[in-house]
Amino acid sequence: MKAKRKIGNITSVGGIKDAYSRRILGNLIGKDPLAVYRRTPGALARLTRGLTRKELHTPPSSGKWSIARLVSHLCDAEIILAYGIRKAIAEPDSPLQAYDENKWATRLHDAEMNVPKRLALFAALRASHLELIRTLSSTELRRAGIHAERGRESVERMVQLLAGHDINHLRQVKNARRRFERK
Repeated sequence: MKAKRKIGNITSVGGIKDAYSRRILGNLIGKDPLAVYRRTPGALARLTRGLTRKELHTPPSSGKWSIARLVSHLCDAEIILAYGIRKAIAEPDSPLQAYDENKWATRLHDAEMNVPKRLALFAALRASHLELIRTLSSTELRRAGIHAERGRESVERMVQLLAGHDINHLRQVKNARRRFERK
C-alpha cells in the first residue's frame, strides 16, 4: 500500500542530539524509510524460514537476544510506537512515555513466544499502520508528541525511527541466522 505523502529521507544525522535517534536514523541514510517500513515483515519472514525451534530460541552468543526475542521485540516496538503515532495525530503535543525494552522482553516472556504467531501479529500490525500512514496529510505527519527521553517527535520521525529500528534488528536476525548456518 502506497503512502499518500512521502516520509522524508534521512540524509544526515549530524544535527541529531539524541544518541539513540542518531544511531538508529543513521541506518536509513540512502534508504527510503517507508519502503523499509513496508518490506520488513516479509524480510523477517524470509530470514526466519526454515529455522528450527531450537535455532529460533537459542541466543547466538552470550548476552545476545535470540531470534524469537528479536521478533517479539519488534512486535512490542510496533505496539508502543503505534500508540505514540496515534496519540500525536489525535492529541498533538501530548506526553509519550518511554518504555524499558529489557523489562518488556523479560517480563512478557519474549524469548518463549511462538515465532510464527509473533510474525503474523507483526505483519498484521504493520499493515494496519501502513494503512493509517497512507491516509495522513503532510500536516498530520508533522504532528508530534513529547517523548519522555527524546523530546518532541513528529509522526514522520516516529515512522523513520521504526524503519531504522527495523534495519538494526533485521541485521541482528541475519547475523544470528548465519551463525546457525555455519554450524
